[in-house]
Amino acid sequence: MQITEPVTMLTDYALGAVSLYFAIAFSRSIGPKNRTCGRFWLTGFAAQSAAAFAGGTYHGFAAMFPPSTLLSLWNLTVLSIGAGGAFMIAGVMASSIKKPDESRRWLWAGLCLTLVGFAVQQTGLRHGAGFNHNDAFVFGDGF
Repeated sequence: MQITEPVTMLTDYALGAVSLYFAIAFSRSIGPKNRTCGRFWLTGFAAQSAAAFAGGTYHGFAAMFPPSTLLSLWNLTVLSIGAGGAFMIAGVMASSIKKPDESRRWLWAGLCLTLVGFAVQQTGLRHGAGFNHNDAFVFGDGF
């Protein structure tokens, strides 16, 4: 069995596991005061988990799947990333953060770190066969 991009696959799977953990944690903390916001965040993390697992499978086992399966995996990855982001934005909007507090700083820090990771990923950086621009994005994104 040939793994095509082992670092990308492992970091995607780790990201999928962490996102799944956060989805489960949100499901346990939803109450009457945070029902709408909590459900948006839960769905966002679940979608991000699905995206990471599908993306990890795409990157890790590309040599083993026919092109039609790879296209389906990639479409699932991209659609899940978009859905996850949309649900997380909806969660922020539903949270009614009215004053500058710790939550806003974390949200801005996460957004800025994601933009830095995206910029690094777009460079096409390669440091040998085992580490490439996709891996740099995950490390640049705080993982």
